[in-house]
Amino acid sequence: MVICYVYFTRIIAILLRVAVPFQWQWLYQLLVEGSTLAFFVLTGYKFQPAGDNPYLQLPQEDEEDVQMEQVMTDSGFREGLSKVNKTTSGRELL
Repeated sequence: MVICYVYFTRIIAILLRVAVPFQWQWLYQLLVEGSTLAFFVLTGYKFQPAGDNPYLQLPQEDEEDVQMEQVMTDSGFREGLSKVNKTTSGRELL
């Protein structure tokens, strides 16, 4: 559809513009604007949202999925680390 649109508006319409007499020059603009309108209407129609679109469905989570997510998010990065607070005198408190 895109190739046909580009082919028509860039080649066919320009050839028509050269071939027709001066009184019919408005026909070029009419064809280009009409083909642009048809292109956008067809594109909007073909890509309209569908009711059963698999990309828009929410996943149904099971207990196994929740447990697996918890396992995957616990990386152990801070395992074995403790927070050390320093006082104003420079000594460390544990």
